[in-house]
Amino acid sequence: MITEDAIKKTFIHQILRRDAAFIYDTQARVLRENFTSERVSNMAKFLESHPYNVSGSGLNVWYSFNIFTYLRLLDIRFSRQDMGTRRRLALYNRVIWGRLYHQTIGDLKYGLTEDIKKSLSKDLSGNIK
Repeated sequence: MITEDAIKKTFIHQILRRDAAFIYDTQARVLRENFTSERVSNMAKFLESHPYNVSGSGLNVWYSFNIFTYLRLLDIRFSRQDMGTRRRLALYNRVIWGRLYHQTIGDLKYGLTEDIKKSLSKDLSGNIK
């Protein structure tokens, strides 16, 4: 028996996993394209591993995302540079807050339609068998 809570939990997990992957992949790509130092290269490798953590069970699940302060500092440092450089650096504000406010929140609020519930229920029942 697939419960409504299991469907909601699966939906939330899929949305957060999708958006975390998008944020980390974008940050890694921007770092590789615009910086050449060893430190930044290592950070890009780490970001490509999608370093988020899911803990808890049942309805009490915690999602932890590793967001580096260094990326925020790079974002601040280049915020007053010429616009050509600034446009290429989607490191912190643009990628994190842009994705969270324009995609994640809307999808979590309004994205769980009846069609998606049926699809998730079918997927979950297929995994149980």
